[in-house]
Amino acid sequence: MKIKALIICKHLPYPVVTGGIESLILSYESQVFSDYDVYLLFYHECFPARLFHHGQAVSSDVTAESLLAYNFAFAFFFNYETDFRDDCFMRPIIARIPSYCFLQSHPEEQVSDSLFRGVITHRSLLPHKDVLLLGGFYDSNIFFKREPGEEFIVSVGRIHEAKNQLELVRGYRSRIYQRYGIPLYLVGGTLKASYFQKVNAFVDNISVLSTIDPEQPWAATNWRTPAELAGIYRRARMFVMASPEESFCLALIEALACGVTCVVNGNYQGFDPNDLLPRVYGPCTGMQGSILDTLEEALERDVRLDASGWATKFSISATRDRVLSFIRERL
Repeated sequence: MKIKALIICKHLPYPVVTGGIESLILSYESQVFSDYDVYLLFYHECFPARLFHHGQAVSSDVTAESLLAYNFAFAFFFNYETDFRDDCFMRPIIARIPSYCFLQSHPEEQVSDSLFRGVITHRSLLPHKDVLLLGGFYDSNIFFKREPGEEFIVSVGRIHEAKNQLELVRGYRSRIYQRYGIPLYLVGGTLKASYFQKVNAFVDNISVLSTIDPEQPWAATNWRTPAELAGIYRRARMFVMASPEESFCLALIEALACGVTCVVNGNYQGFDPNDLLPRVYGPCTGMQGSILDTLEEALERDVRLDASGWATKFSISATRDRVLSFIRERL
């Protein structure tokens, strides 16, 4: 019988992954912690706590006492923004179960390191022995190189101000499509109607395509599975990310793993810039000009980069042992 482990998160990956954090949670649950019998607790102050086991709801009446009865070997918190000192629900969990925390950036003002046996993070300004610096990771059984296609330029991510798609679609038809004949394919979904409507105004299904059904913008079917994403990457001439800032960007590393030329214009905090810069086209330490300028320049120069070999160091198989060793050494 497997030893039990608990993931506690405020981003729920069921029924569909809608972003990088959900993707990481799902990867930890199903692959990184595959030696354990993993339960997942969705906990957010605005919603009732819900416990899941292998994606199926176990209980919606969750208390600290009911969780402690499972005798979890450890608890793993994802991206929390509270110090838990005044949280009566979580305080007994942290006091009685060895606990770890994942943060996109460390230190987090509201998260005290002293509460956890260890912290895993993309980036740390104050590293110490109980902080593991670890980028995101991808499934190399799904995302791997095939001969790239030339069908479109793909952009993957939720349609949101933070992802900056509006800058990308404005002027795409006149600056990119009419000159090069390559459409833009927006892949993802949305959780914000007002911004989606602004972006969708440029979706003409000729120069700009989208996976989102405008009649059902919040539908789970607007998102694509990892296997479907890998197939899309392999049909793409380029991958473009318009976001001015990313903590890591799993979509980027997945596209790189598929051998796609990736165009960026922002700050990618989860990477060593000297390591990432030769593998992408465009600024990776901060936005310079517009993403259309960068994309147009990449097409003018017919840039073709293949970083699939370099990307393998971010595969799950390459990082799983580091995570498990870090946790087990501190149990």
